[in-house]
Amino acid sequence: MAMTGLGKELRKLRIDLGTTLAGMAKALGISSAYLSSIETGKKPAPADFVDQLAKHYSAVRQQRHEFEVLANQARREVVLRLGEASTEEYELATALARRFATMSQEQRDALQRLLHKENA
Repeated sequence: MAMTGLGKELRKLRIDLGTTLAGMAKALGISSAYLSSIETGKKPAPADFVDQLAKHYSAVRQQRHEFEVLANQARREVVLRLGEASTEEYELATALARRFATMSQEQRDALQRLLHKENA
């Protein structure tokens, strides 16, 4: 497994700060082995990972968006909690999940435009 963009930035951050893998892991409250696995791309970062990094490192607070993008790119799966979703919302979410891998680039682009339009 190749190192992810997040892994590269984590390693760069550690080197720039002059801290060890063990030192950063301790600050984040995780094991050195787990942090190493995140750096090398063997395991995805937990959902609150960027929050924890930002809490301890000002460099991450300054580049928070970039770290969030990299963490999202490193994830291999997305969990969507549908506990209180309506039947219609559940069907929409599951239909997207089933069809995502087979969507054409044109369909993905259209979906991106729609989602960005909604957030604008």
